[in-house]
Amino acid sequence: MIAKKHLHREDLAGKVIDAHSHIGIALREAAQINFPYCSSAEDLAYRQKANGVDFGVVFPISPALYYDLPTIIETGELRPAARPISRVPYERENRLLLTDVHQFCPEHSHRFLPFISVDPGRLIDEQIASLEELEQEFPIYGVKIHPLMAQSKALALLGVGAPLLAFCAARNWPILFHATTDPTDPFSQAADILTVAERHPELRFCLAHCVGCHRESLDHAAGLPNAWVDTAALKIQVELFRAEQSAAMLDLDYSDHTRVFQALVERYPTTMLWASDSPYYSYITRRLQGEGVYREFRLKGTYEQEKAALDALTPAQRDQVSENTVRFLFGS
Repeated sequence: MIAKKHLHREDLAGKVIDAHSHIGIALREAAQINFPYCSSAEDLAYRQKANGVDFGVVFPISPALYYDLPTIIETGELRPAARPISRVPYERENRLLLTDVHQFCPEHSHRFLPFISVDPGRLIDEQIASLEELEQEFPIYGVKIHPLMAQSKALALLGVGAPLLAFCAARNWPILFHATTDPTDPFSQAADILTVAERHPELRFCLAHCVGCHRESLDHAAGLPNAWVDTAALKIQVELFRAEQSAAMLDLDYSDHTRVFQALVERYPTTMLWASDSPYYSYITRRLQGEGVYREFRLKGTYEQEKAALDALTPAQRDQVSENTVRFLFGS
């Protein structure tokens, strides 16, 4: 066992914290010549340093190594491999993340809070056994769940995935979700995630990507004491919001992503977290949404544009966003 320094709330108080970023490799994106396809701890550390970011929550990109790689690369579908490289979804990806942060790049490890990733609906006991191994070796600060990437519904956590929530509660781990109200994604629906949050007040939850600026979802999250919302990939998300604006969305000025964040913080001051989604502030791919349903993305942004949204806030608002992030990570 290798001793690692654990970060605490006092280490992060008043600091600039990126609440949502990735380390690892997306094998399908690399094979399909899509972008982005990888990020290392060293890459992210220098990106953060260049932009005045003190700390970052980091997690893996995909669960590909449990599945049949030719099928993932060709179609995006998740079919168990005859001889999987990982014993369970995310097993190797979680270990790569933690090893990169703490062993490959120890000179940067002081700035990262690694979250592990899980599939909410498959091999639950086996995933927990894998996580019990990892927590003996490395500090872990929370869990990221991407229901669409795992092709498992968030609501599985109220059924077969319930032991994962008990596992997190026992460790005071917060849970961050990819969240959407896009009807073509049946896995990551914000309403389902908020139902899980309501049923489990002992846990803390964050919904990513401004929940599409969906008014009802944001109001619902703001009304829960254990729910937050992050801005991951705000610049390109706002491009999508501008193109797809509907009556269900907040009536905001979508011409400038920095103004969107200002408006969200004014409206939901204790709910919003700042996050880059690095390196997914760009997204150039064809993504499987549901069975037989694909969506094309051709979106390009930069870490500097993500940070500009935080910098556009008043000092008091930036302090509040930092405090929100610390409360999400560690509790009240």
